[in-house]
Amino acid sequence: YDLSPTWRWINHRAVELADHIIAPSPFVKRTWSRLVPPEKISIAFWGVDSQVFTPPEEEQPGFRVLFVGGDPIRKGLTYLLKAFNQLPTQGDEDPELWVVGCNISGRLPRVMRQGMVPHQDMPDLYRQCHVLVLPTLEDGIALCVQEAMASGVVPVATEDPAEVFKDGVSGVKIPYRDPQAIKEALNMLMENPERRREMARAARALAETQTWAKMKEDVKEIIRRVMEGGELPYESAMPWLR
Repeated sequence: YDLSPTWRWINHRAVELADHIIAPSPFVKRTWSRLVPPEKISIAFWGVDSQVFTPPEEEQPGFRVLFVGGDPIRKGLTYLLKAFNQLPTQGDEDPELWVVGCNISGRLPRVMRQGMVPHQDMPDLYRQCHVLVLPTLEDGIALCVQEAMASGVVPVATEDPAEVFKDGVSGVKIPYRDPQAIKEALNMLMENPERRREMARAARALAETQTWAKMKEDVKEIIRRVMEGGELPYESAMPWLR
């Protein structure tokens, strides 16, 4: 996003004056590395409350796809809609797409507009769905992916938000701007319910390790190293990124 000259100067000056920068993901580190040396930036991944976001007690019927995002362009909703419209019908249990956060118009069969949902109502909404699709074009870190994983919902996402799961095990990574790849991922998860259940369990198990307490410990460790002159940068990478 193009900022005003004043805000651009403030942002640049802030990172120049900082002794150290803590980024919530490798994507954010890569972005800020255009302005400051990468050794000045550490990574502490954000977490998720797996006591609040939990899987349903019983498997939900049908096949519900969830999209969460306030910006339909940057979050790639157009590509998801194109893919979803190509999914085969299933009679009484047609796949549904639930859209949260975006105001979209027009006649869209099988698309349920949820509008703006208070955050305290999101755990119950996740539990009613099977797959979260986030074909975002850029994302510092997408908390909805981690919340979905904790809720036993399989994430399908592009490279940036896919940094918090392992492709093919606890989620599906897709290319940017690729409705065909989204369609293939959804077809695979819809036609192979047991594979979907396995990935949902793996996603939940992984989310249980991505806690806010761990994030706090990572931040404390980074600050300690900065103050004591320890080895930097510190990167709290996910297990498969180490």
